[in-house]
Amino acid sequence: MDVPPDAAPGIGTPFPANDLSQHPPLELQPQTPIAAPGPDELARVPSSPSYSQSEPTSPLPESSSSLASPSPLSPRRIIPDFIHERDAFLEDLSHFVPVGVLKRCDDSDVEHDWDAELSRLEQNRWIRTSICRNERFPGWSAVRIYVLPDDIGRKHIQKSSGVLRRFLKSLMSKLDTSMEAWEGTFDPCARLDVGHEERESMFYIFNTLESPEPDIDKVSDPHARAAMEEVLWKEGDFVEGCDEDMGVIGLKTPLYAYQRRSAAYMIQRESEPAQTLDPRLQAFKGPTGQDYYYDKEEGNLFREKRLYSEACGGILAETMGFGKTLICLAVILATRGHFPRIPSAHTEGLLPVRKQTGSLLEMAAATAGRFSLPWRSYFERLEALGIHFEKCVSACEASRGSYTISRPSLRSRSREVAPTRLQLCSGTLIVVPSNLIDHWLNEIGKHTHGLKVLLLRDSRRPTPPPDQLLEYDIVLFSRPRFEREAGSVKSRYESPLKSLHWLRIIVDEGHNFAIPGTKTSAVHTLGQLHVERRWVVSGTPSVGLYGIEVALASQETGGENLDKQESDASSVLQARKQPANIMDEELKNIDRLRVMVVEFLALKPWANSRTDDPASWTKYIKPVGPDGKRCTSPSLRSTLQSLVVRHRAEDISKELPLPRLHNKVVYLEPTFYDTMSLNLFILSLTVNIITSERTDQDYIFHPKNRKSLAELITNLRHSGFWWAGHPEKEIRGTIHNARQYLERSRYKMSESDLNLLCEGIIIGEKALSCTSRGALSRFAELGVFLQDFPDCARSTWAIDAANEHTQPLLLGISQARHAQKFVTARLYAYDPAEGIVGAGIKTRSQMLQRDIPQDNTNNENFVHHTKPKGPGTSPSKKSFSLKRFKSLSPESPLKETKIVATASAKLTYLLDKVLEFQEKEKIIIFYEHNNIAYWIAEGLELLGVEFRIYSNTLKASTRSEYLRLFKETETVRVLVMDLRQASHGLHLPCASRIFIVNPIWDPNIESQAIKRAHRISQTRPVYVETLVLRGTLEDKMLKRRKQMSNAELQHAERDPLDDNTMSYIIQNEGFIPIPEDGASVRLGYLSKPIGFFDRHTLPIPDDYREPNPVLPFAKAPVPLRPLTPSKKRKPSSDLPWIESDVQELSQSRPSVPKRQRSTANLETVNGILMEAPGTRTPPARRVSASPAGSRTNGRISPAGSTRAFSASYGGPSDSMEDLPASEEYTPFPLQNLSEMGVGFFGPGNLFRN
Repeated sequence: MDVPPDAAPGIGTPFPANDLSQHPPLELQPQTPIAAPGPDELARVPSSPSYSQSEPTSPLPESSSSLASPSPLSPRRIIPDFIHERDAFLEDLSHFVPVGVLKRCDDSDVEHDWDAELSRLEQNRWIRTSICRNERFPGWSAVRIYVLPDDIGRKHIQKSSGVLRRFLKSLMSKLDTSMEAWEGTFDPCARLDVGHEERESMFYIFNTLESPEPDIDKVSDPHARAAMEEVLWKEGDFVEGCDEDMGVIGLKTPLYAYQRRSAAYMIQRESEPAQTLDPRLQAFKGPTGQDYYYDKEEGNLFREKRLYSEACGGILAETMGFGKTLICLAVILATRGHFPRIPSAHTEGLLPVRKQTGSLLEMAAATAGRFSLPWRSYFERLEALGIHFEKCVSACEASRGSYTISRPSLRSRSREVAPTRLQLCSGTLIVVPSNLIDHWLNEIGKHTHGLKVLLLRDSRRPTPPPDQLLEYDIVLFSRPRFEREAGSVKSRYESPLKSLHWLRIIVDEGHNFAIPGTKTSAVHTLGQLHVERRWVVSGTPSVGLYGIEVALASQETGGENLDKQESDASSVLQARKQPANIMDEELKNIDRLRVMVVEFLALKPWANSRTDDPASWTKYIKPVGPDGKRCTSPSLRSTLQSLVVRHRAEDISKELPLPRLHNKVVYLEPTFYDTMSLNLFILSLTVNIITSERTDQDYIFHPKNRKSLAELITNLRHSGFWWAGHPEKEIRGTIHNARQYLERSRYKMSESDLNLLCEGIIIGEKALSCTSRGALSRFAELGVFLQDFPDCARSTWAIDAANEHTQPLLLGISQARHAQKFVTARLYAYDPAEGIVGAGIKTRSQMLQRDIPQDNTNNENFVHHTKPKGPGTSPSKKSFSLKRFKSLSPESPLKETKIVATASAKLTYLLDKVLEFQEKEKIIIFYEHNNIAYWIAEGLELLGVEFRIYSNTLKASTRSEYLRLFKETETVRVLVMDLRQASHGLHLPCASRIFIVNPIWDPNIESQAIKRAHRISQTRPVYVETLVLRGTLEDKMLKRRKQMSNAELQHAERDPLDDNTMSYIIQNEGFIPIPEDGASVRLGYLSKPIGFFDRHTLPIPDDYREPNPVLPFAKAPVPLRPLTPSKKRKPSSDLPWIESDVQELSQSRPSVPKRQRSTANLETVNGILMEAPGTRTPPARRVSASPAGSRTNGRISPAGSTRAFSASYGGPSDSMEDLPASEEYTPFPLQNLSEMGVGFFGPGNLFRN
């Protein structure tokens, strides 16, 4: 069919669309004619000619041939031959790829936006076209597009033009790639199918990656194949008489099926990395079914695949708690004795040149070293069978594989540096966080035998020389110690690690390496080493990469069945598939991932050098979308699939179902003291909001006050457990400011503000009138209520003198511990309560001394022991090997004293639950602030519960020891754990009860904490309870968190104030009602009273003998020893020496130097820097509340004061040290609140790390 006159220029002959079966094959159909160049254009060959295709097609003129020289070497002869070859190539349509069609209206004179692009591309021979008429819709036709791929015909058509490349990209984005459009049966009104791919979030990609499927047949190395077979072998395989040694030698623990697959797949990845499609390319199928590969960012199209090798390693990302450490150990054992390959760039000159012919043994050993054969493991297996080849081993050691590399000089003009000889090393470097060193050591000892392990944790221990390092299978580094191996420029330290070519490196919790925009010291150190196989071990490789099971752990459950849980997982996965609303966070997470992929794993093409076709991570992984904003790319999925070794959650749950997880929120009614503390915070916030009139920098919600506001909200959240701040002077200052504003602006205030301010003033006055609240605040104590306390001592031990005769008696919790210690230390005495009145006076005197200004020149720390002082450590050198203990006599009147309540609803609930479950189950209590840990520890001490604290202020060795005690002994039943230390790496399946004392804003952090216990090896159902005070701000925050979408959560994951709805809730938070009789009714009553003085026992020395009983007389009993008015009573010499700061020591005991007062923070027995929440400020340091609108040097009035004092944590032990004689209050300033016209007060920062 002829081209119609109105056909667009450059478009070839149209085809009828009604009967496609009559058409010849595509390569035989009439196509766009190929015009021959004129004589004046021959000089431009081989560059592409540019002329209109409307010229007639004709063979090359004879005159052109006659111009050629008879000589075969003449250019005139070569040029026509080249043109004939080019024309023949371009006329063959099989060299082009059909990609799609452009729809054209034949009856319209309007030019399309693609006409110019199409014409230019056709003129320069980048594409071919043909026309297919649409018989269904007359007047419409399809312009078929055929593109010349970039991987063929490059000598005929130059593809270096950037303009034409942009035209091709634009044209490809406008094509309809459907089969209907290609056949000419399209509907012009139908939506254009341009083949846009669907964007996927990192979370969705990570959870839908293919599970590992190892294939031994794809591995050609026989030694790697054998290692895979060993790993995949399972215990039942040798029942019928197979060789029992088929399994991994040295592995004591059988692997689960998914662990075997992961370990085998890791070996497959190491030994023979697969060839994968260049991630810059996407595979497409044209409308005719032909495959092609297209780079959308550069506009390159290829007919054949362009492949790259996967990384020799990757990311082991099995979900937390499913045995990643064991999988790594299985890989190490299965490949024990394997050597890295000598890089191909350094293989020249490796053949030895001998002066004389070597022996067969020498040549065989040299060959084994040169080809990295695992000779060591081979001979070790023979030795296990009793066959020894000492000479062969010695020969292989002498001929160990090695090669030489040249080293660049440090300065461009310095003398030439001698080349370095690297020896092949079969060892594995393992780099772990400091707190996981002992975890790895325990796992190695528990699951393996025969491994040679070198531990390098202490910075003072030097790294052994290379010849010694060759002997180890594992070199285990803490991360700080590993970073030291990089050395410094000044020291010119050369690490022995650099002299070896290591087989493998494993970085546990490797997500810590991924710091965008920086190159960490660890990454810098890795860059100086020669390592063949590199692995990152992390269940959460980046912020957005974590398993669906982690996302579900923070949701409330009721013990649903498996089908319901799978349904929930599927719905969560689909809800979080699209990244549109969280694109900013996605892009940040992609930047974090880049550090791991490019800097550590060196994955090509992302890690290619500038001279080796480098790929831009930003351009391809974060491309610019149609809206001009960056978005995620399909290249992300292919990149992660080539790196990550991870099973889908549903695959593991079928093989290894975990015990059920029960997660619920427990709503508690706040006590009177809880309510009062929360209301005083709200009072500060309300007075500021109203008196600042919600404008300017006085307003706490002003952007410049963001830090102060965040600190206030943090303190308000922590006060949901307990807050001992709010000194009387600052409350009065706040009320004064409120009254002044009320008098000045009463008539211009809104009715709601007026009522709210008046209610706040009433709340403040009520707080001032409550003497018990004031006493707890003054002495920075948490209240404990005791029933039937000895009458003679009530006045000296009552923290509130005005209520010393009330029942129950109110004591501070630390004060109550002193009373317990005093009685327990005198369990040998005839009357353990003798002297308790004086002890109460002395304790109160010590508490009052906190208000005395301290000498600032004495700043040494009081450092307590890192574990409870046992009886054997006392200066009396007594022996306690018989483990006898003295307890309170059943007939003692002190038995009547009971703990009935506390001032904190949450502490009461925790104490009840610990007493209920500690005998049968182990318990973890998660806290967010060290103040809370202090009060929990004091409460557990009152009960005599054996516990340990896991805090960031502890030394790594101490934390490891406490974890060991909790996991391996039956004595320690409770672990009080800092939530910041519980996110990664800890394995605590021994615990089945988890209490979270304050609701956690970020659900991912909550999930990771819960997964510490709900993991592999857990045999019990896990019960998680989050404690919330009903009707308070934390209650509203938790409800808001449950309502938020994933996009909103990611946007505000760090700070609730980033969520507009939550910010509005805080601004409009009202007061909590307080009943008139609240102080006497709303206490945190225990479920049943608990004995107070009989909770602790006293160790009995081995040489102790019970004294002869004293016979009673008719008269008053005779004292055991005569007392003189001038001397204190001395205990008998055979009593153990008890160290106590409450009662003076006997002259017969070793003297204890009086402690000097200190202004520094104190370290507890567990290493926690404790600053109990104080409320009194030394007179010299007190800052009065600023009047409304006044300025105080740009700073706020003190937010409260803190005092530092020690506590004995780590379990009940009455030989521990008591409260020091003096403590100091340090005012804790907040920024910019005095400018707001408010005497702002708040809790001090009790733990300053």
